[in-house]
Formats: sequence, C-alpha cells, structure tokens
Amino acid sequence: MENGGFLSDFTSSEPFDKSNFPRRNRIIAGLGHATLVIESGIKGGSMNTAHLAHQYGRELFAVPGRPTDEMSQGCLHLIEQQKAQLLFRPEDFIAAMGWGSDSAPLVRQKEIPLALSEDEQRLFDYFIQNEKGHLDALSLALDWPIQKTASLMMQLEMKGHVRALPGKYFEWI
Repeated sequence: MENGGFLSDFTSSEPFDKSNFPRRNRIIAGLGHATLVIESGIKGGSMNTAHLAHQYGRELFAVPGRPTDEMSQGCLHLIEQQKAQLLFRPEDFIAAMGWGSDSAPLVRQKEIPLALSEDEQRLFDYFIQNEKGHLDALSLALDWPIQKTASLMMQLEMKGHVRALPGKYFEWI
C-alpha cells in the first residue's frame, strides 16, 4: 500500500483485452467521488462510466462542446438529461467537490418552515437526517409511490424549500 495499489476483477495472468473495459469502468465509477467527462461521443467507455457513476449516486460533471462536434455529443447528452452538472472551469469543479481552501462546506441549521403539511413535514424530517436525497430513495424511505414523492418535491421546490440537483437528487435549503 505504501507504493500504491491495484484493484481488478482479473488475475495478473489474464491477457489485456478491451472487452474487459466495461467491468473495469464499473470499479472506477464506484470508487471515485466524482466522474468528469471532458469529451465523448454518444457511445463508448466514458459514457459507460458516466452512466454507472450516475446509477451509483456519484457526482457527475460534463464539459460542454460544440453541438456539431461528434465528440461533444456525449457530454451534451449528459447535461441535457440533467445527469451531469455543466462544468466550464476547473475552479468550479474544485469548489463543487469542496476541495478549495475557501470552499469548505458550510454547516448550517436547517430552518423549520412555519406551515408544512403532514407529508411535507415527513420530507423535512428526512432531510434533517440526510444532507441530500435521491428521488427513488425518498420514495422508498417514506413508503410512497414515486409519483407522490416527485409531486411533493416539485411543490417544495416551488415554495423555495428544496433545490433539485443533477441525477434526481434534492437537498433542503
């Protein structure tokens, strides 16, 4: 471990084969805190890794390119589908990840809104315990149909209580 490490589904005696890349991408997407797609066609290894990272609930970023450029189509697709955050500058990535010296996450008390319905109060209670929540996880945790959860999240967003994040995540603001 002092000299680095190597993690693989394959033994060292197995030959190098590009058909193994999707299995490798699964590991990379799972281990990384974030995935950044700089340039990609609509199909390929980068998009495979991006979709896996999105499924795993990891942060996903994409750099936009010219709409006419074939190698920008993947990034533009991720941004259009709201799976990836739009990234223009490296400084934005550093700040989003909380790595900058002045970008330490702020710890703040969540304000209790004055008038919440019973269902909205249940969502508020969920966010007191969790920094952010995926729409599907909210639905499961509260034992609600996904349509009800999505509708309530939209109502709370319109009231200014929650913010939608890429990848069907929400946070209380």
